Amino acid sequence: MRRLLPVALVALVGFPSTWPAHAADPIDRKAIEALGAAWWKARPRTCFDAWDPAARADLLARAKALGPIPEGSLEAVRDVLWRAIKKTTLPSGGKMTTPYGEATWIQNGRGGGKGGFLLGLHGGGEGAGSASEAAGAWNIPGALSMYPQGIRLVHDTWNTVHGERFCLTLLEIAKAREEIDPDRVVAAGFSMGGTGSWFLAGRHADLLAAACPCAGVLMAAPKSQVPRKEDVEALQHGFVPNVRNLPMYWFTGLADKNCMPGTYLYAWDVLRDLQKKDPTGYRDLHFTTYEGLAHAFPPGEPGKCLDWAAKQRRDPRPKKIVWEYATDPFPLPADDLDRKVGRFVKRDFYWLHCDRPEDRSQAVASIEGNVVDLSVTAGDANAYTIWLEPRMVDVAKEVVVRVDGKEVYRGKPVPDVETVLETLDSRLDRRLVFDRRVRLAKD
Repeated sequence: MRRLLPVALVALVGFPSTWPAHAADPIDRKAIEALGAAWWKARPRTCFDAWDPAARADLLARAKALGPIPEGSLEAVRDVLWRAIKKTTLPSGGKMTTPYGEATWIQNGRGGGKGGFLLGLHGGGEGAGSASEAAGAWNIPGALSMYPQGIRLVHDTWNTVHGERFCLTLLEIAKAREEIDPDRVVAAGFSMGGTGSWFLAGRHADLLAAACPCAGVLMAAPKSQVPRKEDVEALQHGFVPNVRNLPMYWFTGLADKNCMPGTYLYAWDVLRDLQKKDPTGYRDLHFTTYEGLAHAFPPGEPGKCLDWAAKQRRDPRPKKIVWEYATDPFPLPADDLDRKVGRFVKRDFYWLHCDRPEDRSQAVASIEGNVVDLSVTAGDANAYTIWLEPRMVDVAKEVVVRVDGKEVYRGKPVPDVETVLETLDSRLDRRLVFDRRVRLAKD
């Protein structure tokens, strides 16, 4: 067994997460605030941009130098870092600059800590599609809504390099600038918007409370537009297994000629098979087929769908997660600009991190008490890190990590500023923040 030794804990333990005004402050707020200000100033403004590697390395070194933090101070450190983000220059006003030109969106409603968020994706295709169509169909009372206008109106635009990065940027804006409740995020759409909502659901299930990918298709071989499930040879990998913990509500018309139902029918069979193999997962899935329905909303929709979506809440720390990876999902980059910007590299999924994601790899991780079990196929388990925080484990006891049943770590991970900052930065999500880690990489 290889034992990974934590850095010595030099601070006191047992502090509460809320500190009375007269108590000595257990964290160096000024140093953390200065670090946060420098971090957010250097951080890329949108998901189209990349970090300066040297600047990021220097800031992480500053965070690491601040060392351990006391038990119970995760929220305090997070809040100090979060305040600095309000001084950043995240895009606003319904438009942003991207390598593909100006990107625009319609924005309705208000944010705030108790408000949810709906990302409504429009339909269309080559040369067609309007954000106003989505704005007219998808609305949850009391929630902030954003309806992006496809930057390049191509088939499956939301699944493209530019479509994915645009949607992720809007999610960051909603969480950071508008401060919506990150546990109440819904992705929804019809037609091409349904296709894009399934893409987000499968690739970024950890960012959503629910998905409503209505009357779309999934990327598949030999093609996505097929009328029968028997016409599907294989679905795009890296999507369907990942919705284990994501509530979904979607439908298709069996007479739909615009977005043929074959891939949805095939995916539903896959999901039902996954349910049988994993009885505690893939439970909150609601798929309906409509005989004779063409490319249209069935009676009562999308109202029933939206009523359901408004009630959903994300579990940011599920006990078991399944993460299958696709490095280059379809559609493939269409031109040199897409190849230059490249696919968004997703390295975090719920409480798992992967330094080197590999195509077709699948990680299955579960946590019970203080024991974490990880199994990785078609990938390297040593590329993974497990993010932890006090609601997940008993911090007074040792954490045990097993890979394929073999114990590879036993110890007490130490909370530190670096982990809080890294996990807050990775998704700009106040509920997906952790204060300690178990890194499986070999030294």
